Amino acid sequence: MNAKQTKLAILLLAAGQGSRLGNIAKALLKKDGIPLIQRFWQEASSLNAIESISVLGFYADGIEPLAKQYSRVVINQQAEEGHGSSVRLGLESLDTHFDLLLIALVDQPSITQTSLELLLNTFETQGDEIDALVPCYQGQRGNPIVMRRRAVLEILDTPTQVCREWLDLHPSRVHFLETNRAEFIADVDTLEDLQREHLEY
Repeated sequence: MNAKQTKLAILLLAAGQGSRLGNIAKALLKKDGIPLIQRFWQEASSLNAIESISVLGFYADGIEPLAKQYSRVVINQQAEEGHGSSVRLGLESLDTHFDLLLIALVDQPSITQTSLELLLNTFETQGDEIDALVPCYQGQRGNPIVMRRRAVLEILDTPTQVCREWLDLHPSRVHFLETNRAEFIADVDTLEDLQREHLEY
């Protein structure tokens, strides 16, 4: 990626309530003693992004000091409106002339530097007609996703639109990357997920 001097922005979504886990801050769950939000940004550090944003909402007071060590923080004051509101706020908060945007979820503890590089390097091999990449595992869509700047601008030009709507409207401009890597669909929503990922609070 660096060889082409691609300018990367990263948006990390960490605003959720964690209601199915009994209302806890998933960003502060620890894997191998490291909070998930810190773990993600450490894995992403080698990508040399020109802009890094963490979108917080519920539990922002507790998460913000850690998030600010690695990224700019944007707080969704309407986080109760759901995931889409955080995505939209994050997109509206971007202020660099990036080429590619990587949008990640904080509750994917198995995402590593290797995972992220796979997505970005694969995107770089796509033709100019492709404006987004979505990883898939056994036919299931996963995250993080990668979007070209022009796709992000199209979303922003459409009031209330978010990424999933754009992807559904423009399938011919999306590369669905089928992988054998389960980390792209492994998020944390239940107590069983906590146990599977060996997470502690």
